[in-house]
Amino acid sequence: MKPERMATWWIRWNDLNWPNADNLDRIKRRAEGFARADVSAAMLFGAHFRWDWLPVFPLLHDYIAAVTEQLHGYGIRVFDHHSVDLAHRYHTRQEVRHVMLDSGPHLPFSPTFEAAESWEYKGKRLNSWRMLDVRTGKPMYFPQYTAECFCYGNPEFREAYRDYAQYLVSETGIDGLEADDATHFLGYHTCACPCCRAELKRRSGIDLPPAEKGSSFWGNWDNPAWREWIDLRFDLAGKFYEELRAVLPRDFMLSTCGGSSAGAGAAASSTDARQFSRGCNYVNMELVGNTPPYKHDPLTVNVPFRQRLANASHHHAVARKQGTRFYNTGFAFTPVAANSVWALCKVMGGDAWIGTLKARLGLPDHILDSLPNEEDIVGEAFGFEKRHPELFDGELVGQAAVYFSYETRNHTLMGSLTDGYSRDYAETLTLLLREGICPHTVFDMPETPQAYPLLLLSSAARMTETEKAALARYLDAGGQVIVTGPSTLPGCENHWVLPTRVDFDPETFFTEVPDGIHVKQPSWMNTMKLTPCPDPDEWSEPRQGMYYHPGRLSEGVNQKGVLELSRRCARKTPVRVTQAEGYISALFRTRDGYLLHLLAENYDVDIDHALDDIRTHRSRVNYVNKAEPVGITGTVRVASPRPPQVFTPFRAEGSAVTGEGDEFAVTLPRGCAYAILRFQD
Repeated sequence: MKPERMATWWIRWNDLNWPNADNLDRIKRRAEGFARADVSAAMLFGAHFRWDWLPVFPLLHDYIAAVTEQLHGYGIRVFDHHSVDLAHRYHTRQEVRHVMLDSGPHLPFSPTFEAAESWEYKGKRLNSWRMLDVRTGKPMYFPQYTAECFCYGNPEFREAYRDYAQYLVSETGIDGLEADDATHFLGYHTCACPCCRAELKRRSGIDLPPAEKGSSFWGNWDNPAWREWIDLRFDLAGKFYEELRAVLPRDFMLSTCGGSSAGAGAAASSTDARQFSRGCNYVNMELVGNTPPYKHDPLTVNVPFRQRLANASHHHAVARKQGTRFYNTGFAFTPVAANSVWALCKVMGGDAWIGTLKARLGLPDHILDSLPNEEDIVGEAFGFEKRHPELFDGELVGQAAVYFSYETRNHTLMGSLTDGYSRDYAETLTLLLREGICPHTVFDMPETPQAYPLLLLSSAARMTETEKAALARYLDAGGQVIVTGPSTLPGCENHWVLPTRVDFDPETFFTEVPDGIHVKQPSWMNTMKLTPCPDPDEWSEPRQGMYYHPGRLSEGVNQKGVLELSRRCARKTPVRVTQAEGYISALFRTRDGYLLHLLAENYDVDIDHALDDIRTHRSRVNYVNKAEPVGITGTVRVASPRPPQVFTPFRAEGSAVTGEGDEFAVTLPRGCAYAILRFQD
């Protein structure tokens, strides 16, 4: 599969005045613009909650077919992007105003609840597919989207969507599909429909208990039925994509959105790229919000780069295991922001999908129409990538393996705490990346040290006997293992006392949307902390090749020791970073050498304050127009048999390389956020 350079092709209200000569001319001119900006694939966005467009599918499909024909004329592939299961609904005029203003990117062309009562698709009533709230047994309502959701655990719904997907492909000629939202947006609220209840009964032998105070089921990780409930929700998402894949053309690209499979909320939302990849052959991660983060607006989403990289490592591992590629969805309004999104995608080793998301800005149309479009902001980055394919064709080097413990994520309460397992997993990756050691996330124990000479297990608090046996075989073969934090491995005795259940109260256990827009995770996820471990700050070697420290990596007490062991045990490479303050580095192996990508971690970010002051509402993003790196060194030092060739995509000033032997100093242009060093064999 070749890399893609993707940009959003927005479908807006005036586009659906179709067929229309003016609209056809607009399609042609925008297709020309995409070609000039070196876009290789367009991702359609709009008409997002697709079932809401049921009465006008032929019109919508004809428009998509016209767009596809024009883009294909420039060799640009076309992916449709829509939600498979969410449906906008409203009761009142106030609710319809809310959905029209706050869900603008979706083109919320939606019926009232009363009108939707009679809607059918090929004789099947849409309302019979709805997710039901576990607390009330009534259809689940998502106030942030003014929406209901269809349950992908319902075989009748899965069959209907498969039929629609085939219909869509045959009518439009699209090359791929991002089929979004087979997940549980409000966590454990859903789903109590008859299909999900029956599946729990089949798998655990119990009926789904009512969500009432005193239950021994809800939030009790000691209860095997609760763990089964978590597993079945993941599994049903995988089954949905597995069945969808079976009815699509053989080489058709299928993906779905996923902000994080490694975070603390994954068990609640059932979001997991591994399950999705049972059917998807292109792995996606959404960089929700601003990239880089703008830290002065509490109402938008601003995620640090280190967290982005940890989430991406998990998704990259899924793609690597599957033998396919992955891409990241990022949002930008200016070239400087688009360049930042693109650079973050490339240092992760993935493809970039860049979109503007103007309808989240809460500005009137006459202002939005004056702002740049995708073809105006992506050309600098995409043009550089197209001119220099040799800088992006390598495989990410795995000098060490970081084990992602699904047992801990899914089957322990620690796996669902913000201060829990995901924090230690992310700290491990960040620690190595800052040190210039390039890690791979892995889901299986390596068979031999030839695959990975070093394996890190951070706070893997629960492991199966099969996992323990595989780890023992790896050690017997000469592998080296660093174990930290809570552990159940023989010889790694510790005094960690981990919580196993939430003090359940139906008023506080579930996710809420108190203002109708911003999702608020339940307080227990953020407030519950692990009781400090009284064990001494000491390393031990329970068996040859295994090094154990009882402290959690995120506590910082053992980071020096982890780094020393990692430097000693990780795979040695001909190219090595010796100094790169402020940069995160990633090393790629190519057919004729190595590529070292360097990305600044922290930025001075600003926005267009004049626009921000007149926003009528705000969600997720700001109009970022400044992203200057801070805390970076002007000189990077590397060890290599040969000097590097230096590329700085967004800084025209020349770089300088000095040194001799196998030590080189690379002087980068002032304020260089992203650099690529090429070392040829």
